[in-house]
Amino acid sequence: MQALFTQLILICVAGIAPAQDAISPQAVAPVTGAGAAVASASILNRTRQRYVIARDDLLDIDVMGVQELSREYRVDGDGMITLPMLSRPVMAAGLTLEQLSQSIREELVGTGLLRDPQISVSVKSSSWNTVVLSGAAKKTGVYPVYGHTTLLELLTEAEGLSDEAGDSAVVTRAEKASPPAESKSAAVSGDGGSRTLKVDVGRLWRNGDASLDVDLYPGDRVAVERAGIVYVLGAVNRAGGFVLSNDQEQMTVLRALALAGHFTREAKPAHAVIIRKVSSSSGGKREVPVDLKKVLSNQAPDQPLLANDILYVPESGARRTLDTVVNTAVYTSIWRLPY
Repeated sequence: MQALFTQLILICVAGIAPAQDAISPQAVAPVTGAGAAVASASILNRTRQRYVIARDDLLDIDVMGVQELSREYRVDGDGMITLPMLSRPVMAAGLTLEQLSQSIREELVGTGLLRDPQISVSVKSSSWNTVVLSGAAKKTGVYPVYGHTTLLELLTEAEGLSDEAGDSAVVTRAEKASPPAESKSAAVSGDGGSRTLKVDVGRLWRNGDASLDVDLYPGDRVAVERAGIVYVLGAVNRAGGFVLSNDQEQMTVLRALALAGHFTREAKPAHAVIIRKVSSSSGGKREVPVDLKKVLSNQAPDQPLLANDILYVPESGARRTLDTVVNTAVYTSIWRLPY
């Protein structure tokens, strides 16, 4: 039983072993080299056309040949920026980058300061135009949205899904920021103040299915759900947690046992048990006896396992009781994992 306790600690420290190798998202892999330069240029062009400036944005304005005007400008609370040499502020909030560039040009020409100024406007930072990515992505965090973007573009920037990702992602956005129409492939729900879209992110990322690629808007939150996990512990060769490859995959006792490398010679397979977390039951768990000998010989049915189930195979001569093991802090920490 000391070996079992060691297994539990190793699982918590080392993480979860996937049931299958992660699928390489070749269809949507980030491009490099010359292809990356072309993609970057395309994004910059789209940003200039579609990005709408907001209050408190930090803009980088370059007036070719005029160092006094070429610097960073903060959009104030009234949506204005103030340029030296101009007698009045210039409205910026609500304009695209191209529109602001044209507006500044007209002001400079109208005052007679410059005859034909060449002006470039870009976004340095924005506290409003961001999207939050959380859950089972490789790089979660807050991402700036400098123009129109999509879920697939966000996942590409985040380097894709992590190994424990499930097939679903939930996009939550404020109702006032919602677009006029969503993808027909996304399930939409809401309560008036905000609404959510559930997307088959596994198919979107791994297969590049464009019909699932929903638009993202400033203020959106994207949560990639994690796949179910089952644990095989005790007298087995590879104790650990095993991630289901997708939300529809059915894990069974025999499959979990195979992933764990079968039981050891010291095991008592006839006395195995499935430990299932059940909030309504006394103690928060239910124990389902499993005679692995009968299952292996087709004398008993192969039972399905649910997410977070623990298949425990006792060891012959074990001193500690199953109840003692299940109620250790190590087990408690496993059941508190965010899966």
